Amino acid sequence: MLTYEAKLWDEIANRRDVSRSMLFSAPDHFNMSPGGKRHLRVASATFPGIETSLLRVSSSGHEIDLADDNFLTIMLPTHGVTVVRMDRHERVIGEGAALALGPSERWTKVDRGGHRTFRANVAKIALKGAGQAMTAANLSADPVVPIAPAALEGFRGLMQYLFADLASPFPTLLHQPASDLFAALVSEHLRHLFEVDVQDPAVDGSNGGIVRRALDYMTAYSADPMTVPAIAEAAGVSTRRLQDAFRLTTGRTPWEHLMNIRLDAARAMLLSGAGPSVTAIAFDCGFSHLGRFSSTYRAAYGETPSQTLRRARKGASDAHPAIRTVPAQIG
Repeated sequence: MLTYEAKLWDEIANRRDVSRSMLFSAPDHFNMSPGGKRHLRVASATFPGIETSLLRVSSSGHEIDLADDNFLTIMLPTHGVTVVRMDRHERVIGEGAALALGPSERWTKVDRGGHRTFRANVAKIALKGAGQAMTAANLSADPVVPIAPAALEGFRGLMQYLFADLASPFPTLLHQPASDLFAALVSEHLRHLFEVDVQDPAVDGSNGGIVRRALDYMTAYSADPMTVPAIAEAAGVSTRRLQDAFRLTTGRTPWEHLMNIRLDAARAMLLSGAGPSVTAIAFDCGFSHLGRFSSTYRAAYGETPSQTLRRARKGASDAHPAIRTVPAQIG
């Protein structure tokens, strides 16, 4: 179950410096940068089931010195610059860049640059339980953990959607099943960020059987939170073996097939007029990102989900439903 908390400190409203209590990790040293109107805002969304927290940080500028042994941290500045020093090495992370760090002692300074406020998204993944299983292969003596640049854009978009929803008057992601579905989506994006290129044994000709077992599992449990590693486990193979089987047999990824199964289920429910709303139908079919669901549905069927539902409820015939011609690419 997702938990959400937002804290704000500013020196005008707070006479005491309580900004240290807002931090996710206990620092050895923390100071707000000199200047007027100093402030720090931290919004955090925690997913206990995957031992991951996603944070949005806004600051007038600060520096922090800490020893972080328990988390893998991903920093993604959106306004301003982050400087990280470890031993004698220094990393500068500008807007649109990213840095992933394993256990390390480090000094970090954030500077708002030409902006009124420094802003960044941060992910903290616990190096135990679910987090360890996902990231252990990526950790080494070097605290800088490699990440896949191609996966960053989707992860940034995911965090933007998350905090926009949580800041709205009626957030959907605080409630089940949306929170559980979104947690699975976060886990899938993190898997892509840290995916290790480990070669499995050569393809042995059983691709068709692997794909059939995976499709049977996805069809039976499509409405449940699901990840590609879970699908691979159900099919009795490794994640890479599953992906190879789908690529060689169908030309698509397992995730694309899962999204198409969910899209077909949503189409059927909408055409039948079932469900109290489009949102309820989307959640019932396993979708957690309503904006992507709506746009992909429209691209596939030439109408929005709400138009389909209205037409079905008015009793209009749909003897020749549109045929989907593009693969779904949503979560």
